[in-house]
Amino acid sequence: MIFYEDTLSEQPRIEKAIKKYGYAPEHNFWWYQAQTEKKTKNVFAECKDGSGLLTIEERDKKRCYIFSSPIAPPQRRVAAILEYLNCIFQSKNIEKVVFELESELYKELISSLPQNIKARKINYTLTWPVYNLKNFDEKLSGNKWKALRKTKNKFYHQHSVEVVNAKKLNDKKSLIYIINEWKKKRGGHDRAHFFPYNNFIEKNLKGVDEARVVIIDERVCGINAGWLIPNSNRFYGAIGIHDYSLPRLGDVLYLEDLTWLKAKGYKEADMGGGEKALTDFKNKFHPELFYKTHVFSVIKK
Repeated sequence: MIFYEDTLSEQPRIEKAIKKYGYAPEHNFWWYQAQTEKKTKNVFAECKDGSGLLTIEERDKKRCYIFSSPIAPPQRRVAAILEYLNCIFQSKNIEKVVFELESELYKELISSLPQNIKARKINYTLTWPVYNLKNFDEKLSGNKWKALRKTKNKFYHQHSVEVVNAKKLNDKKSLIYIINEWKKKRGGHDRAHFFPYNNFIEKNLKGVDEARVVIIDERVCGINAGWLIPNSNRFYGAIGIHDYSLPRLGDVLYLEDLTWLKAKGYKEADMGGGEKALTDFKNKFHPELFYKTHVFSVIKK
């Protein structure tokens, strides 16, 4: 296994792996780059076949994170993780490796760990809703959509709503303001990291396929953005953030996202993982299915 520490210079290498083996929502080069902060650095761990792991190391070398799932074919994903663990526990001072893996891959890894590596119990679990956009009724007809139809009609009657291309917005400070307000005002106890959104905006949303700003009464209030998941027909709604400045703004923003994606011809939409409060919110838009990812760590015995 080869470790590449200058991931920006290795963009062609990493994007080649993503194009060939990528399958998870967060398999996106620029979103991976946005995860870096002062105390961490990105390191791409490459296997011989060009597959690999997007990792994030703390600069004190005590802990590292596997960002998303392995960029590898199904039969090689656990093997890539085990190869990585064997390398870093032998050659580095890493004491703990943190993962977020989907349920089946988590179970397969736990059953394959060697005796000298111990998995700690799951720290928390995220639930990811997936929407079949063919079945999404953008007109919100019938009893099923009555409450949301009423919310949307009332909102659009009371406010002027404009949707514009976020990449063409000159005022990036307004987007940073939205992130900061969202951070301060969001309810529930769901865990969220805020700096990647700021980093992503500073890079002018590189790596997204769709990005819109929602302007309410001539003021920027929210942003929806994301990309097509590699090797799939499924779109990932990576960013859906607003400033909580108006009642039911979150509902309106979410409906805008699903409506836009259906109109653009996407087949499915994965709207991101969350804990109970966020899952309860997303459930009222009638996802077709849910899947789960689990955050946990492993240590060397």
